[in-house]
Amino acid sequence: MPAERLLPKNKVAAAILLIATVYFAVVLWMPILQTFAWSLMDKYLFTMKWVGLENYRKMFTDDPNFLQSIQVTFSYTLMSVPPVVVLSLLLAVVVNSIKNVAARGMFTASYFIAYIIPLVAVAIVWRYMFEPSRIGLFNAILGQLGLKPIRWLADTATALASLAMVGIWKDIGYMLVIYLAGLQAIPSVFYEAAQIDGANRWNVFRHITLPLLSPTILFVVIMETLHALMMFTETYVMTGQSGMVAGGPLGSTRTLVLLIYQTAFTYQKEGYASAIAVILFVIAVIIAFTQFRLGKRTVEY
Repeated sequence: MPAERLLPKNKVAAAILLIATVYFAVVLWMPILQTFAWSLMDKYLFTMKWVGLENYRKMFTDDPNFLQSIQVTFSYTLMSVPPVVVLSLLLAVVVNSIKNVAARGMFTASYFIAYIIPLVAVAIVWRYMFEPSRIGLFNAILGQLGLKPIRWLADTATALASLAMVGIWKDIGYMLVIYLAGLQAIPSVFYEAAQIDGANRWNVFRHITLPLLSPTILFVVIMETLHALMMFTETYVMTGQSGMVAGGPLGSTRTLVLLIYQTAFTYQKEGYASAIAVILFVIAVIIAFTQFRLGKRTVEY
C-alpha cells in the first residue's frame, strides 16, 4: 500500500502520527520485545548466554517462590477488585445524586485526591497505621474496645488483606470519577420516563442505570484487575522495613511484580526475571481478553 494512503494528507497530522509511532515503538514495543528475548537467555549484568526455554522450565518445576507469587497475586486481585468495583459504583451513584454542582465537585475531589497522592507516601502512612503495637491507629482503636492488638503486616493471615485495604482505599476515588462520567452520560429522559411510570429507586437503578452503565463497569473491572496484577509499591514499602525482606512474612505478600524486581535487581538474574515478566504479561493479556469477551455479552450500547 502506498505510504500516502497510510498517512493523513495534512502534513502536521502526518508528522504528529509519525512521531507518536516512533515514540511508542521506542518506549513501549522495543522493551517488550527485548524482555521476550532476554527471557531466553541467562543474563548477568553485561554477559548473556542462550538457554532457550530453560528459564521457563525452571520457573514451573524448580522455583516454589514463583508458584507462591502467582497465588499471592491472584489472591490480592480477588480481595481488591470486587470491593473497588462495587463500592466506587455505590459512591458514584450517591455523589451523582447531589444536585449542587459545587458540593458534588467537593465530594468528588475529596475521594479522588487519595489517588493522586504519591503511592509511596500513602504506603508509609498506612504502614504506621498498621503498627503492631498500641501506637498504630488500628490497634489503638482495638485497645479502646478492649480487644487484643493484631500483627497486621507481620502475620501471614492478615498481611495480604491489610495491603488489599490500602489498594481499595486508593483506587476507589479513581474509579469513582470514571463511574461519574458514565452516569452523567446517561440521558435524563430515561429517568423522567421511569418517574412518570412510578418506578422506585431500586427498579430505576436495576433496569436503567446498570444496563446503560455496563460499558463503564466492564472498563472499570478490566482496569482494576490490571492494577491489582501490577501491585508492587504497597508490598515493597510496607513489608520491607526494619531489616526485613519485602514480601514477607514468609513470602505471603510477594507478588509477581515484586518477585521480578527482587530477581532482577537483588539477585542479578535478569534473564530469569524477564521470563517471569513474560508470564505476567501473558496472564494479564489472557485475563483482560477473557473479561472483555465475557463482559461484552452483557454490555448494552
